[in-house]
Amino acid sequence: MLRKKICVIGIGDFGRAVVSRLYEEGHEVTAIDKDLDTIEEIKDECTHAVCLDSTDEKALVAQSIDEMDVVILASAESFETLVVTTDILKRHCRGDIIVRYRTGMQRKVLTMIGVKNLFNPEKAAAENMAEQLSHQSIRRSMILSDEYRLVEAVAPRVYEAQPLLRTNIKKEYNLNIVTIKRQEKGKETILGIPDGDTIIHEGDILVLFGTLDDIEKFLNDHG
Repeated sequence: MLRKKICVIGIGDFGRAVVSRLYEEGHEVTAIDKDLDTIEEIKDECTHAVCLDSTDEKALVAQSIDEMDVVILASAESFETLVVTTDILKRHCRGDIIVRYRTGMQRKVLTMIGVKNLFNPEKAAAENMAEQLSHQSIRRSMILSDEYRLVEAVAPRVYEAQPLLRTNIKKEYNLNIVTIKRQEKGKETILGIPDGDTIIHEGDILVLFGTLDDIEKFLNDHG
């Protein structure tokens, strides 16, 4: 795994979960929040914990944000804080900038000022739940953007005992099979990147990547 330098600004419930997970995975994580108690609570769950106001440009730049591989603006106390902090990041960051939005208006403004990586975890969680409730074959769904999804779905029965090449998933649905998960001797095995000769077994989980429309078409045809 490539160890990255990641900065997370705004340590609410979501920001804290992101910090903890990234730190557990071995990344160098800097957590920033203006509330000292919050910083005290998270200091053992990250590499660096810094108390500062993200709208203070000098203070933020002093945290070497220009050296970060990724900066995640996970929370902002006001729309003004969101815009000002984002502007600072755009002018000083060389790595990827990921910004959380809460409303459609915030999304429009952030898009207008040139932010490409936007996310709304509440919306994503709701959509994931709706997808799983709508399609029994879905085991897990991950929203990568407004357009693209990564979905784990039980292989349709019509595909069982067939080589991947014969399923025509790519040609018919424009979907890529990232990998296949299979239960073997009571344990889940990940087969790696499958080729066209890989035989699909009963109960296999297909990890599919594609657009929402293409995935919906596949699930509706086989759900």
